[in-house]
Amino acid sequence: MAGKTEIAAVCGIPTDRDAALADRAGRTLDGLIGGPKPVSARFGAETVDIPTPAMRLLREILDQMAHGRGVVLTPLHAELTTRQAAELLQVSRTHLVQLLDEGRISYRRVGSHRRVRVEDIIAYRRKTESRRREALDELTAHDQELGLQ
Repeated sequence: MAGKTEIAAVCGIPTDRDAALADRAGRTLDGLIGGPKPVSARFGAETVDIPTPAMRLLREILDQMAHGRGVVLTPLHAELTTRQAAELLQVSRTHLVQLLDEGRISYRRVGSHRRVRVEDIIAYRRKTESRRREALDELTAHDQELGLQ
């Protein structure tokens, strides 16, 4: 059995039935996920308290399934190949390698191969999205100044 830090849960493309069940379950969870208190869930005769962050993750998984998408769960400290990292960023492998060589994303070498941590990819994506939002806000403000909006 894998250790607790070795997470590699894969949920393939859900069937239409599974998507409908996930949609219904997700809407039910919306009313339960609120504050910092755990949510009590009953599984057969057992009642389990589930922490709010785990419930939010479950809600996201159900939402993805409800929209017909598969889900892969990977710990933040996991290392990816350049191909996997490029897929996560939705860029070409060539572009990702360029980002690595420019020092914009950290990596380490294992022999001649590069390995990139998931948390570094997510940090880069958040930084990039933040810059995009700032640029869009500036453009919107400029349009308003010119009376274009």
